[in-house]
Amino acid sequence: MAIIHSGDIVYVKRTGYRHFGIYTGNEQVIHYHKEHNPLLSDGIIAETTLAEFRGSSDTIYVLNATTPAGTALFDWLVHRLAGGDVELFSPQETVTRARSKLGEHGYSLLLNNCEHFALWCKTGIAQSAQSDYLLECLQMLMPPLPQNKED
Repeated sequence: MAIIHSGDIVYVKRTGYRHFGIYTGNEQVIHYHKEHNPLLSDGIIAETTLAEFRGSSDTIYVLNATTPAGTALFDWLVHRLAGGDVELFSPQETVTRARSKLGEHGYSLLLNNCEHFALWCKTGIAQSAQSDYLLECLQMLMPPLPQNKED
């Protein structure tokens, strides 16, 4: 497991997706917490233990890690989502932003998920590469809309 610092975006791999949160120190993480099916039920932003956040996953990842190609994973993700450089909030401000959302509901798999939350805390941009990818896949499966023909 990578060394985790307060204000880091952390994630675990779950079946079919990655679950994100903000590490606040002292083995605590703020994230969308769900007691039932994580894909269907509404969640609440809560601060839980690192062990509870990890669940049945073996490894906790830190989003500032480096890919095998030598690219910082966080830099790659921000570039893909925002199209360029993004100013990051300090670790303290990241945790403050996460704490400001404690108790909020409003989870949406495509529009407001744990990745949206974690990236917003760190960058001010609420986006999700996972949901963007899912939407792209859905668009490829849908037939094109009929065009209006003007004579």
